[in-house]
Amino acid sequence: MLDAMARAELEKELKKAADELEEIDEMRSAVLGQTGVHIGAKELQRHYDQFDGSQKRLTARIHEIRAQLANAESQKVVVSGE
Repeated sequence: MLDAMARAELEKELKKAADELEEIDEMRSAVLGQTGVHIGAKELQRHYDQFDGSQKRLTARIHEIRAQLANAESQKVVVSGE
């Protein structure tokens, strides 16, 4: 079971990951949404790979943190319900 300090740290990390994911989405849109700038195919693919990798990593971390928080909450309910 998580103590209040550990829960606060997880919530802080969740916020940071969500903020980073939002920033990656904005960067992706800004870089890949350019219509007036020519980007070579290899460079374009590199950007797609980089953004996709970052998005997958952050999304997985967000799901992991949410699962840890949900698990801690369900344990809290079970313990308090005894």
